[in-house]
Amino acid sequence: MAFLFFNLSGDMAMWRNPYESMGSFSSLGPAPSNIAGLLGAALGFPSPRSLAAGQQDSKKLKDQMKKGLPWPVSPELLKWEHDNDYHVACRWTGGTPYRMPWNVNGVKEISKGDNLRLQQQVIEKPSYDVLVKLNREEADRSATALKNPAFPLFLGASFCRAIVKNIDIMENIPDGGNWAMHKQYVFGEATPFTRHVINAEETFERVVSDGYWVYPEPSNPGEILEDPLVKGYCFFEKK
Repeated sequence: MAFLFFNLSGDMAMWRNPYESMGSFSSLGPAPSNIAGLLGAALGFPSPRSLAAGQQDSKKLKDQMKKGLPWPVSPELLKWEHDNDYHVACRWTGGTPYRMPWNVNGVKEISKGDNLRLQQQVIEKPSYDVLVKLNREEADRSATALKNPAFPLFLGASFCRAIVKNIDIMENIPDGGNWAMHKQYVFGEATPFTRHVINAEETFERVVSDGYWVYPEPSNPGEILEDPLVKGYCFFEKK
């Protein structure tokens, strides 16, 4: 077993809460599902609705849309997460966090041409350390992909380009602490602990949030965690 380590940064980040329809306020850091998506883009796993997916099964996509799965996750990525028992850790390394307003144009309805000006609160100058537990062969393959990604990498939104550097394969969890902590209840700022649902086509749930991923920062230091890695995927059963 090995640990893939890399630093993730950029000019700004927009980590949306998937359960907020407007999604105008960024969480401080990525959820496990966001990091999985970034790795999937680097490895070349296209979304079923993207042009990169090649020939599409329109009947299957239409059926998924009817059952509440309009934007399915790449089947290759879900298989990768399950086959590699995807476990991940992340920590904020950007000092005191700041948000800044960022205006984008949108529309209320696709059929109408009226523009809608949206102001989003993005994270300014984000920086994170990311750690992923993988077997050595897969860690090497993923490291190579991060150095030369198949698709562009983003920090939560297409207007937030990602910079990946300091890529390394480690035998042990690096020192330093301040890794994000999984909590069921929190006060103040926290990232929804969102993971991809492996059996999405059975349950028609793309992601599920279970508590929060709390990112320590200078005004709110974290706990000492012997093992900060969390399981980054899940199976979901409808009640």
